[in-house]
Amino acid sequence: MYGRIAAGAAGYVSWPDPPDLHFSIVIDDAYSGITVLDGQPTLREAGVRNMALIRANRHENSTPSGVRVRIELHPPQGMSRTEFAHQIIVRSQKFASYVAPYSAPKNIRGSRMRPGEYNSSSYVAGLLGSVMGQVPSVSTPGFQAPGWEDPMPSHFFKGEAIR
Repeated sequence: MYGRIAAGAAGYVSWPDPPDLHFSIVIDDAYSGITVLDGQPTLREAGVRNMALIRANRHENSTPSGVRVRIELHPPQGMSRTEFAHQIIVRSQKFASYVAPYSAPKNIRGSRMRPGEYNSSSYVAGLLGSVMGQVPSVSTPGFQAPGWEDPMPSHFFKGEAIR
């Protein structure tokens, strides 16, 4: 898992507090190449009505730039690395995009989200929790990770209608 400064230059709005991170799951497979998964807020790609909703985001064969933190993820006991990677991809594809509003951290500069509000870190935490059965703890010295404490519920990753 890679962490970059959230929202680029705008991600430093937390100053003088440590900057917020945006997490991406990076799967590097010799057969399939590189797959990068994360959650993003929509802009106009889904129409004005769907602006600022969380959507699953996937990039192929390139790693994110500006990486500040790298966290190794381990599969849950009894699951191979290959199956772990496969399940992460499957669950990301089943994500109910354009349903949950994308929210900023509490007070914009906060290190936490409001209960029931989600951002890109909530997406990654929820995706991992839906595969692992629990959200792994992360340590990000010198950075904040708002949203990690409030992962998106696993029903968002089941491919079921939730409206």
